[in-house]
Amino acid sequence: MMARLITSRLYLHSSSGFTLLEVILAITILSTLTILSTQAISRALKARTKIQAEVDDVSALRDAMRMLKADVNMAYHHRDFEKEILDQATKSKAPIAGAPQPPPPPPREAKRSDPSTHFMGTDNELNFVTMNAARTISNITQADFIEVGYSLKSCSNLTTKQASQCLYRRTEYLLDEDVKTGGNEIVMLENVTEFKLRYIGETKQDWVSTWNSTSSSADAGTKNYFPDSVEISLSIEREIEKKPKTYSMQFVVPIHFPNNPEKPASNSGSSSGGRP
Repeated sequence: MMARLITSRLYLHSSSGFTLLEVILAITILSTLTILSTQAISRALKARTKIQAEVDDVSALRDAMRMLKADVNMAYHHRDFEKEILDQATKSKAPIAGAPQPPPPPPREAKRSDPSTHFMGTDNELNFVTMNAARTISNITQADFIEVGYSLKSCSNLTTKQASQCLYRRTEYLLDEDVKTGGNEIVMLENVTEFKLRYIGETKQDWVSTWNSTSSSADAGTKNYFPDSVEISLSIEREIEKKPKTYSMQFVVPIHFPNNPEKPASNSGSSSGGRP
């Protein structure tokens, strides 16, 4: 009886703990799992940071393009139809020698100052008048149209202090003859690698890289005319994990109401060699 009791106690004592080999194996397994879990979490955090940076870049690019499209869509081309009708009537009624002349039209009761609206664009700069002028403050004295301009300039990032090409948007609420100056500028987009513009209209057979609707324009196809559409190409580049990543967008943006005068009739088909 005593021998059986001693054997039972020895058995319980020998099976109550872990051997050194078992402890080493357990620590090794736990260490391996910890390292693998840490690496997986680190990779997930890096992937999240990379994806968030890409989302931010694409969102900023899309927002800038959305503003550009809205401004171009609502480009405002003012024309004084009353003056055009009077000028046309004056031209159509040539004076007859010896015949009594009709009295001149009565002057306007108040002199009207018409807004001067122009559209001037190059391959990397754009200035025009648009109706995309939302009022952010109620009862503010502001017209329904503004001058707006887009251009590329160098700027410094507020966080990284790195310089890059930035897309600026200029707004001017007082219209004058010079649509390219005045107003305030804000940065729309950083790290811009491409801002390319092309124009097409009824008076042009193909895309052109410049457009000037002012009276000083030497191009008869653009003088007093707005384009029908503007092609906008916009690209940005950011370095992610020491690798440059480029995002690009391109749109052909139509002007909803160019309000251009009628295209002058061409006399090319009225030659003497034509068919009777």
